[in-house]
Amino acid sequence: MTIAKIVDLKCKGIILLGLMAERPAQAFRILSLALFNRPYIRELVGLRPHKLWLERAGIQTVIDIGAHTGSFAYAARSYLPLAQIYSFEPLADCYQILIRNLNRGGRFQAFNVALGNEQGETAIQRSEFSPSSSILPMAEAHKQAFPWTAKTEPVLVRIQRLDDFARQLRLERKVLLKIDVQGYELEVLQGGMGTLNAIDYVNVECSFQVLYKGQASFHQVYEFLTSRGFAYAGSWGQMFSPRDGSILQINALFVRSPGSKE
Repeated sequence: MTIAKIVDLKCKGIILLGLMAERPAQAFRILSLALFNRPYIRELVGLRPHKLWLERAGIQTVIDIGAHTGSFAYAARSYLPLAQIYSFEPLADCYQILIRNLNRGGRFQAFNVALGNEQGETAIQRSEFSPSSSILPMAEAHKQAFPWTAKTEPVLVRIQRLDDFARQLRLERKVLLKIDVQGYELEVLQGGMGTLNAIDYVNVECSFQVLYKGQASFHQVYEFLTSRGFAYAGSWGQMFSPRDGSILQINALFVRSPGSKE
């Protein structure tokens, strides 16, 4: 284990202890997540540095696209307990876990559907490591960096546009839109251009290297959002290549510019 990895684990341990101290009534639950559901605690720890911003941003609604089993939704609920959360997840087994984990309390609704810029059915390339599943074929750079994700099989799922759900979503301002769909982020945004008028913050996964064939780059997502009244406000985390340490992708935060059309 490298020194950097040891330091990272120690930092996460300190944050975890801090979370347990802040929430003594939930300490056992947090410890259980750390031991048995690592993606949940990883997301909870990952959002911890942004706790103050989240609390002061006035967020009343969270739209979680690419929810998987609910780790982001759980972390968002932890820091925004009164917010309405809408989650979208196309894989049936992940959707069932999402429902089981998030239906226990709070304002929550989930949809078993993929989002993009079309309606009908499409095939998701289901990876053995399910968080790496995507509508787009996996590129060689991804397979080489994360070989345990390389084996995939097509799974047919329903696909719709975010704008198709306009009447079902009660978007109480301010609204945070989170998108993590493994290279398909631009298509999701293109299918939600009407909904974007009601969005205040966008947290979107963006790549600097081609991890999925046909995916949009950070620059393309940046141009799309800035042309629609958003400003890039920084990164909520970076993923590095285990092969050479280069930055593969970030979770980019975009904030609606003051005075832009809503």
